[in-house]
Amino acid sequence: LRGLKPRAWPADAPAAALMPNKNRATGGLHSFWIGTGLDSGRGIELANTLQQQGGLTYMEPDATARPLLLIPRGASAKGLSVALQAAPGFPAAMPVTIDALGADGRVLDQKTMTLNANSLPMDVTFELPDALRGQAGQLRITGRDSPGAVVLLEDLFNRKSVGLAAASTEGSRTPLIDSGYYIQRALEPFADLHNGDVETLLKIKGLSAIILPDIGALPPATLEALENWVRKGGLLLRFAGPNMSNAENFLTPTPLRQGERALQGGLTWEKPQKIAPFPQSSPLYGLAAPADIAVHQQILAEPVADMEKKTWAALEDGTPLITATALDRGLLVLVHTTATPQWSNLALSGLYVQMLQRIISLSGMSNPLAVADGSLQPLSILDGMGALSTPDSSTLSIDAVNFEKQKIDSSHPPGIYGRSFARKTLNIGDRIKSLKPMPDLPAGAARAGFDRQPQTDLMPWVLSAAMILFLIDWAIMLILQGFGTGRLRLALRHRAPVCLLACLLLLSASHPAKAQEASPEAIKYAASIHLAYVETGAPAIDNTSRKGLENLSAVLRDRTSVEPAGVVGINPETDDLSFFPLLYWPVTPQQAQPSQAMLHNIQSYLDHGGTILFDTRDYGVGSQIGDAAPTIGAMNLRILTGGLDIPPLVIAPKDHVLTKSFYLMKTFPGRYDNASLWVEEQSAIGRDGVSSVLVGGNDWASAWAGVGPADGTNQQEMAFRFGVNLMMYTLTGNYKTDQVHVPHILERLGQ
Repeated sequence: LRGLKPRAWPADAPAAALMPNKNRATGGLHSFWIGTGLDSGRGIELANTLQQQGGLTYMEPDATARPLLLIPRGASAKGLSVALQAAPGFPAAMPVTIDALGADGRVLDQKTMTLNANSLPMDVTFELPDALRGQAGQLRITGRDSPGAVVLLEDLFNRKSVGLAAASTEGSRTPLIDSGYYIQRALEPFADLHNGDVETLLKIKGLSAIILPDIGALPPATLEALENWVRKGGLLLRFAGPNMSNAENFLTPTPLRQGERALQGGLTWEKPQKIAPFPQSSPLYGLAAPADIAVHQQILAEPVADMEKKTWAALEDGTPLITATALDRGLLVLVHTTATPQWSNLALSGLYVQMLQRIISLSGMSNPLAVADGSLQPLSILDGMGALSTPDSSTLSIDAVNFEKQKIDSSHPPGIYGRSFARKTLNIGDRIKSLKPMPDLPAGAARAGFDRQPQTDLMPWVLSAAMILFLIDWAIMLILQGFGTGRLRLALRHRAPVCLLACLLLLSASHPAKAQEASPEAIKYAASIHLAYVETGAPAIDNTSRKGLENLSAVLRDRTSVEPAGVVGINPETDDLSFFPLLYWPVTPQQAQPSQAMLHNIQSYLDHGGTILFDTRDYGVGSQIGDAAPTIGAMNLRILTGGLDIPPLVIAPKDHVLTKSFYLMKTFPGRYDNASLWVEEQSAIGRDGVSSVLVGGNDWASAWAGVGPADGTNQQEMAFRFGVNLMMYTLTGNYKTDQVHVPHILERLGQ
């Protein structure tokens, strides 16, 4: 079971397909349905079928753990937008945190929303700086391991840096006839635009593309510099126009004819041409050209042998509308009509925006002109836990034309599909717009949660059965040794103490609670090691802490002799902390100032050998407790620990025992990798060198839980290693430090 991973697609289980009428069982089968608490649309039909088979128990999480849904809204000039959707029935004022993550898993921005039933779906906008906006790879709900809680962003969301060369000096006074006006309105939500002449644009670092709208001639030095820029990997997009039709051609995909072709007017019999369907080898394949777009003027290309390969778009008569070719590592693209409505109404359509976005997204591609069959191949898919993984052979490609209509199913799970020059994302939020709770089940069907069922202690009964078998065996031995003779009296005299001991054990096993009144929890926690975290009151954070420690427990059992029996969420004000060697405490703004009872309980725990790891979860900056201007995480930490007697803390030195208690490590990575882990300056001798307080901000529980792209990556593996080192350090103290000095001790003993 550990090797299996759930796949991700919307549930659709029609009862008729599940159990045909002619083979339907009646009365002999009780089904357990492990559900999400949500209705996929045919849940009652399936429930009726299962109930008719003999019985049904529907198991579901509580309202706080039901799946949430992120619906993509797209990019705008303000930022990246997404809608948060939830099914009715969630607790009032439940907080939900959404992260904007980079391609490397870094948190670029974070928004915390409070669910309100009257304002669903709730729109959330991430207003990222230009330097970070182009790095965004996905939006994710923190602590929710579900593909519906993830929105993958296409390349179009990654903002490119584009230079727009001025084609007219009248643009500021007459914007509706200026080429730059239409280009800027089309690209400004998706790209960082820089205006200026070509010489100025070439001096801008990091520029992905340059657009020349109807520029006919350039100085030789400028033209040479522009050509070198393209050869090094730049994308040059040109638009035709009157200036270009009367000038000598330069940097064009194909040779051009002088003058323009007129398709409308009193001197021509030709009529305006419509746009033909885009060929499968074109990066524009999949876009639909509206029937009302008409081109009435264009610049024609001279016929060449490979014209078909260079044509990305053509008119119905076969003449090219967009041509492109590679120039070393760069790309030349020419639109054979104007960027304004002067020669066509293309600039007034939505296709104009889509074409520019698709072309600009090609900048930086290693092989943007690779020929494909028009299908988008699966590149990365989301599994049932919302983590990106490599697709297997069962995942099929999607035709680019039908991509928007493609349903998510077992062969087409959510993920990233594409080819060398086109990448598109298939998100569950694009296909599911609303969430509905599971309605009332049929009469007789049971409804249960995921809570653990009470256990029955069989030890007294097993011991009693063992004692009875022992007495029977003893009686048989007496008979075999001579019942009724003098040997019987000898056997009774020698075995009387054994018989008395067996009776005492039988009585004690039958009444185990009479010897000492102890709670079942105390016995359970004292009998084995349990990992514990402090409950913060925030469901998402608490769920992440629990899952993270559960995963860490599995790693400890697989790699070390430490075998944690479970994970416990505790309330430091009321629970007994003495059973837990380590407490993981995520610091949140929701936690109120601790009461006197809580402070007394925590101080007693620290004074008697306990260790607490405070995690500010803020990329480590919150752990800079010595800063003059404390961060929000540091301020929350001071509120929690202000009434505690904590020794002075210092940043863990490079040779600290935490770096070698099990694995050899240089830093202490979690979801983030920041070396600032604070420990006691001088640990107490009675604690065997173990620091009572550890402070950091690397969000270790999220990394252990696999939240975000860290799942299955080297970052998560290093976080697990730190967790193993932390537990070995907490349980065994400074024995590794002693091992380091063994050669010196042996040398001194030899002297």
